[in-house]
Amino acid sequence: MANEIDQYCVPGATNFNKVYSRLHGYIAIVICIVGSATNSINITVLSRREMISPTNSILTGLAVADLLVMLEYIPYVLHMNIKIGPQLNKNTYAWAVFVYFHSIFSQTFHTISTWLAVTLAVWRYIAIAFPHRNRTWCSKRNTAIAIISAYVICPFLCLPIYFAMNITKSEVTQQNNSEFAEDLSLPYNRTVYVLEMSRNKELVTAIMWIYSVILKLVPSLALSVLSTCLISKLTTTNKRRQKLLKRSTIGPNEPEKECLAEESCSGRKTNRTDRTTRMLLAVLGLFLSTEVPQGLLGLASALAPDFFKSCYNMFGDLMDVLALFTSSVNFVLYCSMSRQFRCTFARLARRILSAPEEPTKFAAKLEATTQVTGPL
Repeated sequence: MANEIDQYCVPGATNFNKVYSRLHGYIAIVICIVGSATNSINITVLSRREMISPTNSILTGLAVADLLVMLEYIPYVLHMNIKIGPQLNKNTYAWAVFVYFHSIFSQTFHTISTWLAVTLAVWRYIAIAFPHRNRTWCSKRNTAIAIISAYVICPFLCLPIYFAMNITKSEVTQQNNSEFAEDLSLPYNRTVYVLEMSRNKELVTAIMWIYSVILKLVPSLALSVLSTCLISKLTTTNKRRQKLLKRSTIGPNEPEKECLAEESCSGRKTNRTDRTTRMLLAVLGLFLSTEVPQGLLGLASALAPDFFKSCYNMFGDLMDVLALFTSSVNFVLYCSMSRQFRCTFARLARRILSAPEEPTKFAAKLEATTQVTGPL
């Protein structure tokens, strides 16, 4: 087996998998707990009345998908990696069904997040490149249609994954006992259920092509192109602004004075637009950092059928953690790059923290009033 892995994978993949698998559960559970909290905050803040906008609506839809992925991942990682619960339960039919569900559910909602990120990039490019048509093209109605479409279409795109796996029943023997339990030997002649890849290599290869190209590489390519266009637009806008400022020091003529006055009036709005665009570029960059490696590994699995079992599985847990981490740090980006998000979050936090104090203040005020006026 080691020779087979070395043939299809990088040297040391097996050793890396053995070391990292001991840490994966604890790293993943921390990320999931923190990420669930931050995404819940994102949803609460972005859905406030003063924060409602097409961009924030897409970010809210993205946060909902990320939150669902993390909440579902918690019981999976607790039982599979941290090993909470009897080891025997990992081999029941019910648990095999849950793992089956987990594989489809997590991939579906992660795909929804990815395509919402693509939608976000399209919306932002329209706002910068076609500002006069932004309200029409990116209206609330069109934004709602785009978000709903992602939640409806992506499950159908992920449907082939359903056919890639099978639940198989086996009998534990002395020869295969080690395959079913790592830390605890199962009793012989016990029936166990495991989730396995389909033995139809042609079917698995076709599904790997769909997974790598449609679910990973196509959105990654779209994000790359749109990010490049956004960066180009930002650069062009900044150069134009600097050029106008340089001319103003020499002595502008009347048309240039009018242009500079217009630039000065819209300066704050332009700076806010630039900050928003940079924040969204950071979000898109995080998506690319996880989607491209997964897409390339999936493509290698499609080209070499033995690659999935021999190499992809060695880095599967690491890919999961990178995807979870990407979905959990958006709160930090919003706080660091959006003043409106920070202010709204601060007001909401103050309101929540001051709520428990109100009954105490009221009781103290009532007691003081009673002392002054006397009992009734």
